[in-house]
Amino acid sequence: MSPPPRVPILLVDDQPEGLMAVEATLAPLGQQLVLARSGREALRHMLHQDFAVVLLDVVMPEMDGFETAQLIREREKSRNTPILFLTALSRGEVPEFRAYAVGAVDYLLKPFEPDILRSKVSVFVELFRKAEALREALRREHERELAEAHQRLELERARWREELLRREMEAGRDQQRWLEAVLAALPTPLALLEPGTGHVLFGNRAAQGLADGCLVYPEARVLRSEVVFTDEQGRALPEAALPGVRAARGEGLAGEPVEWRQGEQRGVALAFSSWLPQMHGRPETVLLALLDVTALHATEQNLQRAVHVRDDFLSLASHELRTPLTSLKVHIQGALRAAARRAGEPVPLPQHVAKLETLEHNVSRLTQLVDKLLDISRINAGRLDFALTEVDLSAVVRDVASRFSEEATRNGCHLRVRAEQPVVGRWDRSRVDQVVTNLLTNAFKYGAGTPVELSVLEEDSHAVLEVRDGGIGIREEDRHRIFERFERAVPHENYSGFGLGLWIVQEIVTGLGGAVMVESTPGKGSCFRVLLPRTREPRADEWRSAAQG
Repeated sequence: MSPPPRVPILLVDDQPEGLMAVEATLAPLGQQLVLARSGREALRHMLHQDFAVVLLDVVMPEMDGFETAQLIREREKSRNTPILFLTALSRGEVPEFRAYAVGAVDYLLKPFEPDILRSKVSVFVELFRKAEALREALRREHERELAEAHQRLELERARWREELLRREMEAGRDQQRWLEAVLAALPTPLALLEPGTGHVLFGNRAAQGLADGCLVYPEARVLRSEVVFTDEQGRALPEAALPGVRAARGEGLAGEPVEWRQGEQRGVALAFSSWLPQMHGRPETVLLALLDVTALHATEQNLQRAVHVRDDFLSLASHELRTPLTSLKVHIQGALRAAARRAGEPVPLPQHVAKLETLEHNVSRLTQLVDKLLDISRINAGRLDFALTEVDLSAVVRDVASRFSEEATRNGCHLRVRAEQPVVGRWDRSRVDQVVTNLLTNAFKYGAGTPVELSVLEEDSHAVLEVRDGGIGIREEDRHRIFERFERAVPHENYSGFGLGLWIVQEIVTGLGGAVMVESTPGKGSCFRVLLPRTREPRADEWRSAAQG
């Protein structure tokens, strides 16, 4: 018989000579002796291995034997591990009560009798072996019971499989009808075709509704002659190139696209086919599945348009930013050359003022462009905040008109302001100023050479701002579009700008709980009308939803 496996015993002492003495004493037992030179090292051994007994020195630095024993007892797995204290203290110095309180089974005073120590440890070794043997017996008994239960379960499963097979054979026809009902209710168009002929053996309701069934049923294609099928390039598809005909010929379709037109309606579908061999008493069949991707196709086109809009915007932004930068560079270079030529000579003040005014104008233009770009980021991130205070809309309009008096003159516009009476509300003054500025800039741009009128009115609980010009006007179909990002009613080649001013106006006004609208006749000018509630504070969800929209 093979010798029994060695039992692990943990020896803990901070003194090397003490460890060597205990190790030499227990060596004749022929067990696995694990050495630890501190309480922490002993705890690390306890995490990875079970021990028959722990021989623990009491006096150790950092963590003494009592603290180590306490931590061993707190761990669930080592709670019942026997602990035998070894100490060089005299009997009167040993705190016996504390030793037994932390779970010690005994303690020995150094120097100890080797035979007594081996005898005590041998008892725990035997107990450990018996406990291991008991656990092994219980494990084997448990495995035997599991094997018997598994065998009974397999027998029961076999019986139930036979019963289920019998029931399935009895209810085969009802199952087929139920399956057809499920397939008929599926939103994915499905059809079973007869190989070669393409005759439809089964088609669900989705297949019948897709392009009026013309993609599946030959008779529907005859009756619905207005349905036109095309490929991705828009070329008309002949009868032989339709998915049902190709699948019946044995072609494997893996997402083949097909488009159709029926009057104003457009559609796109992806065709998939599989050849089902003869099985379960059924002949060979072709499965045709059609995935309606009309909505996805429209989304893809919208995304492509968005990409084009982004590219156009980047090109436009580069052009708009380059123009004032180029002007700034030219004037700065001219000033440097003039300074070099006139070294030591005074430069006339009017010349200085003219150049500084030009530089200031270009810097202001750059600042406005950057502010618009920053507003885009704030709106998209939902951070278009409002600092609400008591604001006189008439005063804001007069201030903006005063700032734009010179620009009105440059554009040949007679600026008239009708804002004599105070119209006070709880708004964000800087944002209201931005609304008036954007609308007035828009009026100068598209109404150059015509009168521009700013008016402030009161209507019930709302303040009304009107900006009217006599410019080119806006077509009916463009009135909604001009309030979207990067949109304008005229080509960029004719008028500069990002196409953001009116969009920002709408976002600010909506955030303040108001509304903006426009009335216009092509060739006769436009009137932008802003309604702002005087007492109502904006809700956070209103400007967030506006920004996300």
